[in-house]
Amino acid sequence: MSNSIIVNAKTREKRYAVIQHEKVSKIIIQQPQDITKVGNVYIGKVMSIKPGINAAFIDIGEGRHGYLHRDQLPSFLHQDDDRKHSYPISKYVTVGQKIIVQVKKDETSFKGPLLTAIIEIQGDRLIYLPEGKYIAVSKKSDETTRKEWRKRANQFIKDPEGLIIRTAAFQSSQSEWEQELEKLRNTYSNLLKQAATKKVPSLLFENNNLETAVFQEMVRLKSGEIIGDDTGFIQRLETRIQTHPHLSWSFQYYNERQNIFSSYHIDGEIQHALKRIVWLENGAYLVIDETEALISIDVNTGKFTGKQNQKETVLKTNILAAKAIGTQLKLRDYGGMILIDFIDMQVDSYREEVRRVLQEELKKDPRQTKIIGFTPLGILEMTRKKTRKSLAETLLMPCPVCKGSGKIESPETLAFRLERELWEMLSSEYDAVLIECTEDVKDCFCGDNQIHLQRLETFLHMKLLFHVKQDAHPFYSIRQFGRYEDLRGKLKLSHAD
Repeated sequence: MSNSIIVNAKTREKRYAVIQHEKVSKIIIQQPQDITKVGNVYIGKVMSIKPGINAAFIDIGEGRHGYLHRDQLPSFLHQDDDRKHSYPISKYVTVGQKIIVQVKKDETSFKGPLLTAIIEIQGDRLIYLPEGKYIAVSKKSDETTRKEWRKRANQFIKDPEGLIIRTAAFQSSQSEWEQELEKLRNTYSNLLKQAATKKVPSLLFENNNLETAVFQEMVRLKSGEIIGDDTGFIQRLETRIQTHPHLSWSFQYYNERQNIFSSYHIDGEIQHALKRIVWLENGAYLVIDETEALISIDVNTGKFTGKQNQKETVLKTNILAAKAIGTQLKLRDYGGMILIDFIDMQVDSYREEVRRVLQEELKKDPRQTKIIGFTPLGILEMTRKKTRKSLAETLLMPCPVCKGSGKIESPETLAFRLERELWEMLSSEYDAVLIECTEDVKDCFCGDNQIHLQRLETFLHMKLLFHVKQDAHPFYSIRQFGRYEDLRGKLKLSHAD
């Protein structure tokens, strides 16, 4: 099959990779500390109101109180009064009031989560807004199509409902998306019933972001095979696809000892995607640097000189680079401002050709992108919507030795790799294993109150012993499998030394 999605969901670090035409086009890694609450719905309580900023602070039972602006209240949205913007938030909400809210943006080190009371219930074809009071259609369609869908949706929604029509709806029949609309209405009705019976604050709905993301890939690609190492995950996708007859996907459960990403050579692709230099097929190369402010990409001719004249050599190299850049942006999951320093082109038509090629590559990208254009210095400016950490931000951390000028693998990345290796090396011959590592890797591996250590020891039927060593860089090494008493004695001797 031309499309495959490899899902590694058995361990704490969840990962999936998309393979198109035998090439890895996307890698998503979700570590526990990065799991987002965006999309989660809570029944909360108004703890305080700040008239100066027209906002309320809501206790949702997790971390800092959430921030809810007046404009995100249905009571404000629905009021037909031209003067409503001049009214204080206290007109719409009161201290102590129970309120259903949804997380729009995660909590940070300095701020609580950003909330909205205009709830969105996500479907595969539609997004249902019980009190949204507007209709929007995917921007990936022409204006005629969008106008037709707005007219169609208006016939089925009831005031004050709102609806966002996703691209996937365009391939569905009217009965299919009508059924989904009714299903989303029922989901919201169930949330209201939960809110009436649960203690405040409480979680009403938790968004399974990884499962949703994989299913969106299935809708985008339309057909292929899913290969995964978690039966529950696979079964949920199989159930979900039953309401999408136009999709054609097969499902395969992977239960070999070797980690699924290693078996399908995805781990090697991850290492390539973390490298600073990317070689092109003609000997030219890209130099990619990720900074806090932006992504910079420099195109170099390298070993390629070409047999044509210099201008054509430059154009050919830049076209190859544009295609590779489109792939790398998706693979590395870069977002924000991106500056590309193509090899200098004096001819305007050449610049336009390179821009066109890059634009075509970006059409394959489900993330919103925008090419601004070339600056007077010949730098191409573009943006790509940032919705999560890049691959490098997820897996790497600033090097403590060179004070951040280099990047090394983080303790979390190493701890999750150690977990996968132990699953692969599972053996009934021994009842213990000795692991040498730094303190930070051990802490990440074991979890709070040793909860993950205990869980793994239960699953693996093996005691895990740690010899902690000091090092400037996080590291681990599986030193020896053996009998628990023997390895414990060896560990005591090493501590005595």
